Order: sequence, then structure tokens, then C-alpha cells
Amino acid sequence: MDTATPAEALTQEILVRLGDRYATMFVRIWRPSGTPRATVFCLHGFTGNGADFDYLATFLCRNGFLVVCPDLLGRGRSAYLGSGYDMNVYSKCLRALGEFAGTENHFIGTSWGGTILLLFLQMTRSKAARIILNDVPMIGGPNIDAMRDEVLKESTLAFETRAMAKDYLSATRAVMGPIEDTVFNRYVENRIATGPRGFRLAYDPATTGNFGALAGREYDLFPIAAKIDARILLMYGRGSQVIERQIIERTRLARPDLWLVDNIDAGEPPSLMTLDQALLILGFLSAA
Repeated sequence: MDTATPAEALTQEILVRLGDRYATMFVRIWRPSGTPRATVFCLHGFTGNGADFDYLATFLCRNGFLVVCPDLLGRGRSAYLGSGYDMNVYSKCLRALGEFAGTENHFIGTSWGGTILLLFLQMTRSKAARIILNDVPMIGGPNIDAMRDEVLKESTLAFETRAMAKDYLSATRAVMGPIEDTVFNRYVENRIATGPRGFRLAYDPATTGNFGALAGREYDLFPIAAKIDARILLMYGRGSQVIERQIIERTRLARPDLWLVDNIDAGEPPSLMTLDQALLILGFLSAA
């Protein structure tokens, strides 16, 4: 077993068909030296991108997994659509990743990425061997509306210099918990993009276009998770604002194989950028 220090992935731009047009999606691919044990797809949070998984992907790759980390459309280095971001678009993104699928496929979804993953698996009946849901808000409510409000405000920010953008990220992402400086600096660099007014955060402000319609809307992802034929691990930080412990325990009556780790001292959501978290994930993916 090997530890992880950030390394470089192979990168590829793939075409996502959106009706009568195409958009490019940027993908990082971490290939092990031998035959992969399995393929792991990593789906980032709403304001994130595939580089958020650089540390974890390096670790899993060195332990034999093929790891695929896309920038979903509107994020990172992928195409910005300017409008029309909905589940149909994200479903097409995930379908396009099918070219990387192996005989055994695992999925890791952080926050919003886990939500998209569960809805996609329900819609398409796609198969997954193991699923890790990292601080995924399984129940809608006021906390989720408040999170959307914060993202909506942040999406319009512009910074005169890259240093100002880095300072903003360093201050607002302190909830990620202790991370090595080199790992955090890499994360920050990939969260900044050049914009028309200097620098901005690396996601399309238009991704928030349907937030008004979603405000106050209730949802429950637990029935979906309970029906998925895959081993599932729920991960939450010690101070998570979205964990629903009572509902998790009720769900585990129907799904006693539902794994839960809910006291991680690693921020909100857990960063997946420390060795203890990487070992936890490796153990889950490797368990008999």
C-alpha cells in the first residue's frame, strides 16, 4: 500500500451531446501501471471540479484503481453553457463517461455530486458495485436553501488579482480542516479562473439559474439509496449540517449493509485530502 502525494493525471476532453450541439467536458484519468482492480468515478460538489480529487485519485491509482475525475459541464476546464443547467445535462455528462467504465465500477460523490449520482442511477438503472456519498444532503430543507443562497452570492464574485481570489478561498474553505499546504495550494489553484473582470471562481454563474425554483422544495434521497443494488458508504464530518442520523438509522433497518462514518474530523464536507480519509475509502472499496 502506498501513500499519496499529488501527481499528474492524463487529461482528455470528451464531447457531450446536448440535442443538436456538443459541449466539451474535461476529464482527468489516473491509470495504474498494471491491470486496474476496478474503475472509480469521482463526482465533485456544486462549485468544485475534478481536481478536488487529485490527492485521493493519486492514492487510489497507486493502489491499483483506474480513477476518472471529470469537470462536469459549467465547472473547471469544461465548457460553460451560459444557461440550461439541469439534471438532463448532468445525466448526459455521466453517460459520456461510460467510455471509461470497466467490468467493476465504483462511484464517489461529494455533496451535490452525490445527489446527481443517485438521481442518475435511479433514472438509468446503471450498475454500481460500491458507492461513497461524502456529506451528501439526502433531505431537502432550510439548511439546503441556505447553502444555495451562499453559492448564489459567491457565483457573481470577481477579483482584481489572483492573490485576492486565493485569499478569499483560503478564508472561506477553512472548514475543510487541516490539509498539507502543497495539497491545499493545488486545490486553490484549480478553483480560480480568468474572467472578464480579472479573476473569478472556476464555475459558471449560470449554474445557479434554477435556484429560485428549488427554494423550499422538499426531497428525500433515502428511498433511492435503499433500492440501489450496491454497497453504500455514507461519510459525514463531525460538524456536518446535513446529516440526518434518525433517518439513516431507519434506512438501515431495510438496508443493514449501509455503512456510516459520521464523526470524521476533516471539515465540511470531508476534504478527502488526508491519508486517514484515503485509507478509509481504500478499505471500503477493497473489502470482501
